[in-house]
Parts: sequence; C-alpha cells; structure tokens
Amino acid sequence: MRLATFQPQLGVHCETTTLRNMISHAGADISEPMLFGLGQGIDFQYWDAPDPGRSTPMLTGRIGPALLSRNACAALGVELRESRAPDAEAARAAAAKLLEAGHVVGMSVDIFYLDYFSSRSHFASHYIALYGLDDSLAHVVDTDQQGGVQTLPEESLRRARASDEGFMPSPNLQMYVEQLPARLTSDTDAVLREQIWPAILLTAQRMAGESGPRFGIGALRRAASEIAEWSDTLACADETVQGVGRFWRFAGTGGANFRKLYREFLLEARRRYGDSELDPFVEDFGDVQQQWDQAIEKLMAYRGANDGRRQLEAVAARLHAIADAEQSLFERLLVPAAKRAGEQT
Repeated sequence: MRLATFQPQLGVHCETTTLRNMISHAGADISEPMLFGLGQGIDFQYWDAPDPGRSTPMLTGRIGPALLSRNACAALGVELRESRAPDAEAARAAAAKLLEAGHVVGMSVDIFYLDYFSSRSHFASHYIALYGLDDSLAHVVDTDQQGGVQTLPEESLRRARASDEGFMPSPNLQMYVEQLPARLTSDTDAVLREQIWPAILLTAQRMAGESGPRFGIGALRRAASEIAEWSDTLACADETVQGVGRFWRFAGTGGANFRKLYREFLLEARRRYGDSELDPFVEDFGDVQQQWDQAIEKLMAYRGANDGRRQLEAVAARLHAIADAEQSLFERLLVPAAKRAGEQT
C-alpha cells in the first residue's frame, strides 16, 4: 500500500518537510522556505525545564507544533484536516484509509522510537510524512539530516505515534490536505504573490509586539538573562550546556535554523517578484543568523572547570544583542509590510 506517483520532497525542518510533501503530492510545488514564511514560523519560545537543576528550559526558535501548517494552509486556501485517534490500532487504520484515498499522511511522532534516529532521547513533537505501509514496514519522509526517505518497522512507527513522553506530545495525531484549490495548482505563482506580504505583516506584528516571558523577543531576553547562571545551577553543566548548543545547531527546533529559513523565504520573495524593499531585511537576517551561529559555537565550546560563568556571560551578551537586532528588524519590517499587505486587500 504505497502511493504510486509519490515523489519525495526533502527539507531541513520536520514540519515544513512534511507539509511540503503533502502539498506537493496534492499538486502544488512550493518550496520549504516559502511554506515556512507563509506559515509565520519564526519565533522564540521558552518552556520551563522538566527537571530544574538537571536540565535546561526547552528553548525553541519557532512557533508551536502544527500552527505553522495551519497558518500556511490558511494563506494558500488549502483545507488541512487534523485528527487524533483514540489508540494505536485506530491510528493505523485511519492512516491506511488515507493512503488508500491517495493522501500523504503527516504524523506527530516521538523520535525515541524511530529506528533510524541516533538520538536516544524522547522528543514527541517531530513530524514525518507517511507514503506507504507494506506488510510490517512503513515508508516515510524525514528531514535531510535524518536521511530523507526512510523505511522502518511498522511497530516502531506505532510506538512513535502513540508515545506520550517528551516535549509537547500529541499521541496518534495525523493530518492531511484535501484536494487543492484549482487556482493554487494552475497559478501557484499568483497565489504566492498575494500572500507573501500579509504573512510578513502578521509575523512582524507578533515578533515586534509584547508576547510575555514565554514567547517572542521577551522569551529570548529571559533566556539570555538566565544563561549566565547555568554554570552555578546545573549539575553536569558541561554536558548540559554543550547539549543546548548541539540542539540549537542540529535539531529542527534550533534558533539559527529558523533564521536561515526565514531569510531564504524573504530572498525567494525578492527573486520572484522583484521587491527591492526586502533587500535590507535579507541582509539583516544574514547578520542575525551569523550572531546565532556565534552564540552556538560558544555553547558547544563550553568548559566550565575554570571560568564557566565568564563563558556563559559572553553567550548571554550575544543573545541580548540578537534580541536587540531582531526587535529592530521586525519593527522596521512593519512599515513596508503594512503598506504592501494593504495593497493586496
């Protein structure tokens, strides 16, 4: 039971890769950065440590799970269907039915149970695209980093889907897209042109606004203020701090990854439609991405034996500078975005 005409679309982030595969199979070729931008995906979020003193807060660089897909589909006029089965058997039956109907199935899974993942930690907000079930095997598309097209035992997929462990689990959640609007498949370029500036405006309004201590720039400033204390408050600080650096560099929810994706979204919009107003923001996001990389390098190089606090104070200073840069960037982006989005209405 495999989708005969399915052509896998690879990407760098799990949810946008999954969404791209669903939409591509349904008939529209839209890049991953474009879906990320239309989905208003960039953010910074602070979630309290599950085990204070032994672990750090969960610090992510994007909006919450599934919100990106909902936003992007709303912008494109695509009907996104989400459902959550009561148990593993019902989840398997629902997925098989969708495959038989010709749909790619997006799934929320816990990476701990995916055979091809090297990580042995629980993270239950990962997304994959299912395109086939054969006997005891499942055929999925994951990110480039995880090898792209993968085959794994169906039992492993069942356990990954059913897990209620790890960060923000959604056991047996799945989603798919209905038949795409005719205009989106016949004139994709025109639909994108109409939706880019409204999506930029909504993103800039949220990021430039006050979202409290758990979201947006406020959450980034909160994290920056606390990081300098980690050398004193964390057990096994070397391993934990370096782990945050690896998470931000390599994991799909890391900070620099999403700044790069958003820059690529703006760059694609600039190239497609010749909007020179985007030029300074493309350049500024490149600078922000470099600052994120510098902060990550400091975390990954952390050795706390001698001067751990000084090292983390340097990271904190860099993150405060990033917060200032992002605040300024989105505030400045509001002006052309409001003007151009208004022209679209």
